[in-house]
Amino acid sequence: MPRILLLALLLPPLAAAQDLRTGEEITVERILIDARVTDYSGNPITDLTVDDFEVRIGGRRAVLESVEWVPDTAEARALAELDSGEAPPEEVRAPARPAGRLFVYFIQTDFGRVSSRVRGYMHFLHYAEQMIERLEPGDRVAVFSFDSHLKFRLDFSDDRPAIIHAIRQAMLIDDPPPPPIVPNPALSRRLDREEMKRCATSDQALILIGNALRPIPGPKSMILLGWGLGELAGGAVVMNRKYPIARRALEQARVSVFALDTTDADYHDLEFGLQKAADDTGGFYAKTHIFPRIAIERLQRTLAGHYELEVRRPPGLRLGTHTIDVRVRRRGTHVMARSSFMDRPAGGR
Repeated sequence: MPRILLLALLLPPLAAAQDLRTGEEITVERILIDARVTDYSGNPITDLTVDDFEVRIGGRRAVLESVEWVPDTAEARALAELDSGEAPPEEVRAPARPAGRLFVYFIQTDFGRVSSRVRGYMHFLHYAEQMIERLEPGDRVAVFSFDSHLKFRLDFSDDRPAIIHAIRQAMLIDDPPPPPIVPNPALSRRLDREEMKRCATSDQALILIGNALRPIPGPKSMILLGWGLGELAGGAVVMNRKYPIARRALEQARVSVFALDTTDADYHDLEFGLQKAADDTGGFYAKTHIFPRIAIERLQRTLAGHYELEVRRPPGLRLGTHTIDVRVRRRGTHVMARSSFMDRPAGGR
């Protein structure tokens, strides 16, 4: 009898401890944030640690669990190995090439054939081809265009001539055939041709692309070559009512938008929308009509690598959308990271 009584006394604390551990696993959520940090010339800063970052979610300080610099180009990987002070032994080095980066080229083709838009893109086309020629081994590119609706011109491919051909064809107001089937990662199975035809705005097109990209793991970069997002209303530019959904789709797919404004103009109203899409998703905006080479050089340097920040969700946040504010405690730095986080009942990033 004493042994039975002792066991009964021990069981409740053990059960309570198990409940506590289970509760911690459910409520403590980690959020993954892709961030790029450069100096004001666009050169990546690669030596930052947990102590250098400050992250706020919904205005509340978030605990930063880990920071990892991920070099995405051969040059960046070589520099990272040199900076580490030691190279791995020969037998440990992996002979296989890296998986490479994923790029989505989204090209706005002006259906009304406004001269400044058509002229600007034709001028930049040569520089866009240079960007493709400088891809790393293993990089893959998908190409979309939008005029009156969304058009899928090339699934993820490392075939540079095919990529350049698709980018050139994006200038046409045509009905391209479905692109060739490619091995994973692939988008063809996740895009409905009839649904693409019903896309009446670029924002709707971005929703479809973001949703198609979401199951593919890892960060992606969207190179948006175009003339604008948003609408003129009452003398001001407002974002399309579908934009919040597009923004969420891109964020959840880990897509950063790098908006290269190809309009042949010093200023135009709809550039505001391009700037906002880039800022919201952790990319940048640049004009290309005067110094296109500067824009692509900056893009090349920025895409050399990224940080992956794992942060703990601050307690007490209600379900909904919250701001993300990533800062670096070092002067002369420019931080690019997504600006919002959706708190959902089932968790997730």
